Amino acid sequence: MYSMAGIGRYLQNLLPGLIPRLNASRILILGKSEDLANESWMSDPRIQFRKFSSRIFSAGEQWASSTGKYRTIDLLWVPQYNVPLLYRGKLVVTIHDLCQLAYPETLGSELQRHYSRYLLVQVAKRATKILCVSEFTAMAVQKHLKVEMERIIVTYPPIAKMSSKSITVQAPLCSSPFLLAVGNIKKHKNLPRLIAAFDRIRNQIPHDLIVVGKQDGFRNAETHLSGVSTDLGGRVRFTGHVSDLELQRYYKEAGALIFPSFYEGFGFPLVEAMLAGCPIACSNVSSLPEVAGDAALLFNPFSVEDIAGALSRIATDTALRSALVERGRHRVKQYAGDSCAERTAAVINFLSEEDRNRINKRGRSNRSEQASE
Repeated sequence: MYSMAGIGRYLQNLLPGLIPRLNASRILILGKSEDLANESWMSDPRIQFRKFSSRIFSAGEQWASSTGKYRTIDLLWVPQYNVPLLYRGKLVVTIHDLCQLAYPETLGSELQRHYSRYLLVQVAKRATKILCVSEFTAMAVQKHLKVEMERIIVTYPPIAKMSSKSITVQAPLCSSPFLLAVGNIKKHKNLPRLIAAFDRIRNQIPHDLIVVGKQDGFRNAETHLSGVSTDLGGRVRFTGHVSDLELQRYYKEAGALIFPSFYEGFGFPLVEAMLAGCPIACSNVSSLPEVAGDAALLFNPFSVEDIAGALSRIATDTALRSALVERGRHRVKQYAGDSCAERTAAVINFLSEEDRNRINKRGRSNRSEQASE
């Protein structure tokens, strides 16, 4: 999932700080070579790379993971809940959200729902520690999976700094002012309600609505939004996937980020918008109030009327936008630095050291017995 949004962003931001902090003589990395070939952290001499390209959450993934890839390791960290079911060693798992349990209808089929639930139940039974990306997700793991708090550790995801590379293209991204939505076109992103709300107020504001995010290639995509732009006179535009530099430009040029998801484990776009000085209006549910704090105008994501009111207010209230940007500058500081890498490494190193101490103690005991004989 390294090249994907969300969890991919988590990995891209975390691994450069995590790898140097691991107290291990050997670090086995499983992934796609095309994703990792140019990453500087891969030059660590302790790293051994093994190609693993099976599709996530597939039968092939479980088959590939049962062929001995994990036999010689002391601890396995899985940055998503798609754990290898035949692995019986020490296990650390990162859980980003439990949307599949809270809103199972957002998954594509009954089979996918059952398989996701089964994997999560196995994580709850077997994981030595579970890392959660927010307090909200930690509470969800407690509620849905009945995991005791002693096994749960909250590690807010690391946030990459805005690129310092100069942007050579001078022309604006859009000829009209625009409101921005960022995220893959999935059901829990709540885009139909956002678009319906925009339709209500589009004649009252000069802004267009631009939606940045991948539109296909996953199971729970919104598949009926393709004709929306034509229906609304071209005022709604879907860009598809864009580069990180392009995304930064969208944040910097947008009138505001609108984030209407009804379920998120964290919500990277909120922090990215704060870094870029982009005001935010977002949902008042799941982890989003926890992440945004006072740096966002909150709305009820299940009410088209409430979303429309927030769109109108943030598009027209200059003082509000300025206040949100200033609060965002202060708020984003708590997500800066290497705290996620430090906490993740601390968990892995502690569990690994436990095993080493146990082995050393057993060795000393055996030597003592031999000496006494």
